[in-house]
Amino acid sequence: MGGNGPSTDGIDIDSSHHIRIEGCDIDCNDDNICLKAGRDADGLCVNRPTEYMFIRHCIARKGAGLITCGSETSGDIRYIYCTESQALSTSAALCIKSAMTRGGIVENIYMNKVYADSVGYVLNCDMNWNPAYSYSTLPAEYQGRPLPQHWEVMLQPVTPEQGLPHFRNIYLSNIQAKNTETFIHCVGTEQSLIQDVEMKNCDIQAKHFGTIQNTQPFQTNNNITVQ
Repeated sequence: MGGNGPSTDGIDIDSSHHIRIEGCDIDCNDDNICLKAGRDADGLCVNRPTEYMFIRHCIARKGAGLITCGSETSGDIRYIYCTESQALSTSAALCIKSAMTRGGIVENIYMNKVYADSVGYVLNCDMNWNPAYSYSTLPAEYQGRPLPQHWEVMLQPVTPEQGLPHFRNIYLSNIQAKNTETFIHCVGTEQSLIQDVEMKNCDIQAKHFGTIQNTQPFQTNNNITVQ
């Protein structure tokens, strides 16, 4: 499965449940396997999660993440299990991203027995991802003009309380990674800490350790090697 155009995800799952993805080889220009659950006010209103996903024997080549959760997280993403897969030159083995107008909870994400080579990150968690894309604003030249209905939906306001995303219960085990640029980027906010990240039995070769901020607890157990 290949895609060379802009914003070409490999596989997108949105607001769906009990899905199995197996034996896929994906080379694309954006997220390799992407899990979504609605965006901003519309996603919060529909409130339909993506949950109970099983992913096995997949290969992610060029792209933005073997597994990406978000940035459309409004209806919640939960109970995701990925095992026996490979991340080869993609941006991250596991990427979890959202924005401060999305809201929703990303939780109970499990990655086990993954081999990574030449990835940007093993784990990349970002609650304020790509602001230029994430936040809808109306260009000045359209002020006072009739708008398409889908524009009006995307421009509906979200209160700060509704828009605050939450990440928790993220588990990585038996990960082997070499030629990695940065081991980890795990950055929450003071209002929404990333909670309960655990890594065990991981062997990581990386140029840079990375950043852990507003994340607690972050636990490493059993044979964690980062070099």
